[in-house]
Parts: sequence; C-alpha cells; structure tokens
Amino acid sequence: MAKVSDKLLPKKNALHVLAAAAFLVVMWVGIDRAIHSSLFKLKNISVEPITDAYPLTVEQVLQMAKVPMGKQSLFDLNMKPIEARLLKHPWVKGVIIGKEFPNTVSLKIVERVPIALVNESRGRVLYLESDGTMFEDQSIVYSKDLPMLQGFAIQNPEVLNQVRDVLFNWFQESRLPGLKVSSLNYDEKLGLRALVSYPLKNGQLMRPVIELGLNLDEALINSQTSFRKVLEYLSGKSLPASKIWLGDGKKIVVKMARGS
Repeated sequence: MAKVSDKLLPKKNALHVLAAAAFLVVMWVGIDRAIHSSLFKLKNISVEPITDAYPLTVEQVLQMAKVPMGKQSLFDLNMKPIEARLLKHPWVKGVIIGKEFPNTVSLKIVERVPIALVNESRGRVLYLESDGTMFEDQSIVYSKDLPMLQGFAIQNPEVLNQVRDVLFNWFQESRLPGLKVSSLNYDEKLGLRALVSYPLKNGQLMRPVIELGLNLDEALINSQTSFRKVLEYLSGKSLPASKIWLGDGKKIVVKMARGS
C-alpha cells in the first residue's frame, strides 16, 4: 500500500481547513439570510389584558413601548430599551417581555395596586401599595376610592406595614360588607382616628368618626370583634351614628346623628 508523502500532508490539511472555512461561511450566510427573511420580521405585539380600573390602557402601553414594527428581525430585537421606556411610567411596577417566533413580541405589565393615599408632611400625596412601596403621580386620578393616611412616619417601612395591617384588620370590607374607610389619622395624644362610611337600609351612607384611641401597636394587638359587632348592628338596624368611641374595647360609646 502506497504511503502519503510527509510533504503532502500539510497541503492536504490546509485544503481541509479551507474547505471547512468555506462551508462555515456558506452556512453563516445562509443562516443570516434566513433570520433576516420576511418570515421573522416583527409584525405582531401581544399585550396581556390590563385590569379595568387600571389607569393605563393597552393602547397607551403600545404608545410608550414604541416597538419597531416591521423594521427588524425578531432575532435582532433589543428588548431592554422597550422595557426602559415602559418603566419610566410611575404606574408600571415591572415589565415582562418575550419573543414568540416567528414574528411576535409579548408584553405583560406588572400593575401597581395601591391600597391607600399617603399625605406627606411636605404636602405631597403618594400612593401606597400593599408591599409598602410608595410612588407618586400627580397627572392621574385613580378611579378607585382610597383611604387617606395622615400623621404617620412614612419614611419608616415598619410603620407603613403596621398601617397596612390596621387597615386590613379593622376596616376590610370583606370582613364587614359595605364598610368603607375614607381616612386614617394618627395623633400622639388622641391616637388613631378613622372616618368611615357604612350603609343604611334606605341606601344612604353614614359617615361616623371612629375614635380608636390606640397607637399602631395597640391596634394590632386589640381584638376588633366588639367594634365589628357594633358596626354590623348599626348597619343592620339602619341606625345613623355620627361618632363612635372605642374606649377600652369593652365599652364602646356611640353618638347618634341628630334627628335619629
């Protein structure tokens, strides 16, 4: 059997390398043409449904996103600028962006869900979320009625968490149907004071002032059973109260509205 000359081996290896390189170039050109073909041109944007009460619409989300429709391949689309544009809006808590091949981008807005308004000492009004996050937006009036919080050290996350727990424990509508809290104030001498509303049988709403007389720690420890029973009784009997004093929690004083 004839042996290949040692002198011919380098040339043969060089030809193999050139052939492999040529194959890779051809393959790369083919792939590049494929991914930049009209099949992968961005043509559709899918936006997940947004809650009805949310102050942003799908149309507004699309306007802010400015996705370059039909201008580039889905493979080349840089999603970071899209995300950055959306996150500039105060009501956008987060953004989830995905690529759905061959030609669609999916957008999901992580909505902010405020539970109250906070009146800051300097006059600013901020939205408070259930996780203690606060944000400001003076250009939009939220369609849902939110309680106004005043007199709290809003710079302290622990205080905000306590306020959130008080709102849930004492004034949650699911625990007392028809109950709405308009404001919750704190005074070092008088303690917690709330303005609430409860329904009467004729459809009217009574708006008594609730003098809890507690600080946040006490309000979280004390039982709310007696307080709920009083409000349930007033609402069920259609009795209009103008003021309610919690006192020591054992003896609750109710001042009826004039003419009742």
